[in-house]
Amino acid sequence: MSGVAVLLLIAFAPFVPRQAIQGQFAPATGDPVDALAHARAAAERAPSEFAPALMVARMLTALGRVEDALAAFSRVRALRSDGSSGSSVVPSDELASAYLAPALLLRDLDRTGDAIRLLEEAVDQRINSVDVFEQLALLRLADGLADAALAAVDAAAAADLRSSGLDRARGLALARDPGRRAEALGYLQRALDDGAGEPLVIHLEAADILATLGRYPEALDHLRAAEALAPDDSEVQYRLGRTLAAGGERDRAQAALDRYRSLQSARDEAAEAERAASADVASGLSEAQQLAAAGKLEAALGRLNDLLAGRPSHPRVADTHSLRAKVLFSMDRAGEAAASVAEARRRQPNRAEHHYLEGLFLHTDGRADEAAPALERALALDPDLGEAHALLGMIAAEAGRPAEAAERMERALALGLDTNAALRFNYGRVLSSLGRGGEAKVQMEAFERLRAAAPPP
Repeated sequence: MSGVAVLLLIAFAPFVPRQAIQGQFAPATGDPVDALAHARAAAERAPSEFAPALMVARMLTALGRVEDALAAFSRVRALRSDGSSGSSVVPSDELASAYLAPALLLRDLDRTGDAIRLLEEAVDQRINSVDVFEQLALLRLADGLADAALAAVDAAAAADLRSSGLDRARGLALARDPGRRAEALGYLQRALDDGAGEPLVIHLEAADILATLGRYPEALDHLRAAEALAPDDSEVQYRLGRTLAAGGERDRAQAALDRYRSLQSARDEAAEAERAASADVASGLSEAQQLAAAGKLEAALGRLNDLLAGRPSHPRVADTHSLRAKVLFSMDRAGEAAASVAEARRRQPNRAEHHYLEGLFLHTDGRADEAAPALERALALDPDLGEAHALLGMIAAEAGRPAEAAERMERALALGLDTNAALRFNYGRVLSSLGRGGEAKVQMEAFERLRAAAPPP
């Protein structure tokens, strides 16, 4: 049996479109971490308001902090369910996004069942959103529940909700019923005509249906359209090859399948090269860490510089800049350390550590005005980062704002820095300047105990 004939025995795999979620909530301009910091500040000022809490969840989503975002969306829904969503009426689209966005995040975590249940809850709450019904249908379809997917589309129609996206969902669901594939084609074509969803997915689905109906020329029209959209997609070439073969065009089928194999081979080679590069970088980072731990800072810095010069865009470039910054700081080169960790932060903005270290290094370099925003960004990503609160307290004290300093330092102690002798000392001085002598004495006594218990240098 020929290779082409073997390929024809493989069933066509269905495609279900996946709506991207992370990029939808990125701010149109500016830094998403700054946007998160502003959203957190607004939520602290109005903890019972729906809109600020929703913005926090959206910014966490934009930054890819999935588990944090899911927890934030849960708090948003709780605000509405317990009746504490503030005095203003919540717009229906914002209310829908409190269910839809986390459902899509759950989908991306392969928790399709949880995503479906969340959208079913939205429907039960009478949130009549086209997007909710459409995604409920698609998720049920992805879970192999074609009849339930159709039921979601029918429920949308009963609620007088219509869209080309729902037509697409209906077409995809009908395509799973061998007796209704021809009917599915009309809905899919309507979605294509209206520009709904991902045209690549719809072309592939329509091609599969037409091929199973033996309508190969029409199937090939869709596959050629898919090829025009994604000429380097190996799946498109594979489907094109087997459809050409089924239609009797063996030479053209073989060319498409050869193209498929070439693309697969190139992808495998690229993946192998990436793995090798990652292994080299990991080894280099480990070596640099060992050199730094042994006090050989110049050698560690040289190794890190070599990594950046040889592979300026390797997968762990942010880690390399971060370690380089720590080495530079240990060499009393705080300004250079701040510049290096800023590069790490630009490449990996959702790590609180990068922002905190940038603030620490800037403060050490005498640039408190630049340090404070970096520390606030760190706290936006990790509100429980006691070290950032402590350093912001120092900055406030140095700027002559003792009340703010005391609040920050007290919060740092509550977040686990109660055994930090320097913090106890500084907090005691701030309290004393505020005329709170009794509290200052408690802090100074704690400082003396910690200093006495500390091992000798």
